[in-house]
Formats: sequence, structure tokens, C-alpha cells
Amino acid sequence: MTRAATAAATKEKVLAAARELFITSKYDEVKAADVARAAGVAHGLVFHHFGSKQGLYSEVLCSIGREVLDLHVDDPDVPLGKRIRRSHAAHLTYLAAHRDLALNLVLRPWGAEEPFDAVRDDGNRKLCENLGLDFERPAVRAALRMYTTAADQLARDYLLSEHPFDVDLVVEMLMAVLAGALRAARVADPSLEVEQVLEELARP
Repeated sequence: MTRAATAAATKEKVLAAARELFITSKYDEVKAADVARAAGVAHGLVFHHFGSKQGLYSEVLCSIGREVLDLHVDDPDVPLGKRIRRSHAAHLTYLAAHRDLALNLVLRPWGAEEPFDAVRDDGNRKLCENLGLDFERPAVRAALRMYTTAADQLARDYLLSEHPFDVDLVVEMLMAVLAGALRAARVADPSLEVEQVLEELARP
């Protein structure tokens, strides 16, 4: 194995160990030495690869965020409404299957807002590509970020509820929130054309 391959393998071992520790313990309770021990590597390698515990935490969050992004359905042959619904359903199914990870990391990041926000914006860009909108347009960007915040809260309530709504119902709630966010974007930018998108989103 080459030096680069060895370094990459070590980095992945540290990430995997940190992911498990951050899921089961509070951020302040996790020490770099704990991560190194769980990964079976020298203590200094944690800092060598990630710079700090916060850097490691950020990378764990971002790697999970990228996993979730890969669930998005972007097949242009699938009608838009069905495409977005499938993406929402896949996202909720992932969170439910990784409940501790979702509640302790994805839906409540600590000290990693800036890097994780960048991953969230990547998700918003993917969503905008599906919707045919420009995420860099200020009104669209503000509305989609508002939607993401609302969607996270809805997902958190779904996971914590003793009597959760059916997944399909939560998906429809998310679709309604998304439609509302697009209407809010048009309030900020009246020239924004969203009527066709709203019509397509309304079709199941």
C-alpha cells in the first residue's frame, strides 16, 4: 500500500470512529484521545488529518450530509412533483433508520455551522436544479434556507413524536412548506416566475 493510500485509510478509520462517538456522546465528552483509541491510531494522527476536534466534528457532519445528498432524485424523466416527493421520502427514511445520528448530529450540529451550512446549501442547489431556479438569486437563496430550517424542525418532530405522522403525510407537509417558501421568494422578488413550478409540485 502506498503512503497516500495508507494515509487515506487512516483518515477513514478516524472518521468512522469519531462518527460513532459523536452519535453516542455529547461533543464536550468526546476527546481526541478517545477517537484515536477507538480508531486504533496514534493520538497525533487525529490532529494531523483534521487539525482539531472541531475540524473532525465538522468533517463527520459534512460526510453524513453528503450521504444524504446522494439520496436526492434528479432523474429528469421523473415528473418534478414525484421527483421531489421521492427525495423527501428517501431523506426521512434515512433519518429514521439512523435515528441517533439524525437527532444528535444531522439535526443538531454543534460548533460546525459554517462547514455544515455549505453542505446544506449544496442540497439547496440540487433542489434548485430540479426546480429550474437559480440558488444564487438572493430571494431564492433566502427562501430555500428558510425551507431547510423548517424541514429540519419537521423531521426532528417526526423522529421524536410518540405517535409520528405517516411518512407520506410528512412528505406532503414538506411539499406544502416548500411551496410556501417559493411564494415567499416571489414576495421578495416579484419578477420571479414560480407558477409553473408550483403547479408541477402540486401534482402527486
